[in-house]
Amino acid sequence: MKLFKYLFFLILILIIGGSIYLATLNGNYNVKQTKIIKVPVEVVFNEINDFKNWENWGPWYEMDSTIVATYPKKTSGVNASYSWIGKEGGGSMKTTALIPNKELIQQIDFGTGSTPEVYWNLKKVENGTEVTWGMKGKNTFMEKAYWLTQGGIQKNIEPMYKKGLTLLDKYITTEIDKYSIVSKGIVDYGGGYYLYETTSCKVSEIDKKMGEMFPAIMKYMAENNIQASGKPFSISHKWDEKNKTTMFSTCVPVSERIITTGDVLIGFLKPQKTFKTILNGSYKYQVEAWETAYKNLHAQKLKEIPNSEPFEVYLVSPHETPNPSKWVTEIYIPME
Repeated sequence: MKLFKYLFFLILILIIGGSIYLATLNGNYNVKQTKIIKVPVEVVFNEINDFKNWENWGPWYEMDSTIVATYPKKTSGVNASYSWIGKEGGGSMKTTALIPNKELIQQIDFGTGSTPEVYWNLKKVENGTEVTWGMKGKNTFMEKAYWLTQGGIQKNIEPMYKKGLTLLDKYITTEIDKYSIVSKGIVDYGGGYYLYETTSCKVSEIDKKMGEMFPAIMKYMAENNIQASGKPFSISHKWDEKNKTTMFSTCVPVSERIITTGDVLIGFLKPQKTFKTILNGSYKYQVEAWETAYKNLHAQKLKEIPNSEPFEVYLVSPHETPNPSKWVTEIYIPME
């Protein structure tokens, strides 16, 4: 009996001692991981701001294939939320605050009595976006005991966040690089008046020149209270493949003929029959899109007008969205 009595008191002492030890442990924690993702900050923010997107890269889906997520009507922005259930239990998360393209604050509930704060910090850097994903809070007594047996919250959460940022990087960079090229065939283009500037330059300088010319036209229009009547476009006047030079105009449609001054001029694009091709995706695929357009045109035994001036319309451009996979460029080749 004495042996059992001593064992009882020993176990009691261990329990009391362990409880005192756990109670004195610092329960505060702040676990985070940071990674640079080479995409615009707006693209990263739009991805993480919608809980439905998390299925594309959430590391827990790799860890537990049984997880089932449930979504309410609102899944992005403040008060957006979702919940889940898996083999390790369930939980829920809610967005409580945000600063667009800079910060997201969320509250996670594992049903253990505490509700840690999950946070995202986004910072524009030279090569893209610095993304920090973290979680901070204070463990309850039972959570301290649990994490003590698991080797600590930092040891368990940091690898998951590191894996998550790697998966997020891979998913976003793959998605924004998607593109398609589709030739629509013969269409009638209505034409009309447009304001424009013209320049000659090396092919490698086209983007730089467009980045200067389109804003100049827009500034002129704003100063003179002129409204655009359509999407901006550019006209190719000359293309010297041998010397890698070009002459082109950047244009903005207007509803009527306008008397202009300075470098901004007025032009008229006549109604004409054209061969239309659409590029959905980044401008880095423009050369392939033009090659595909002419290839498909000739495959259909159609004939373009010799020495004509083909043009492209920027239906959806970086001005509307920073995501290159969402850009839409229409290519028109004048036909006989």
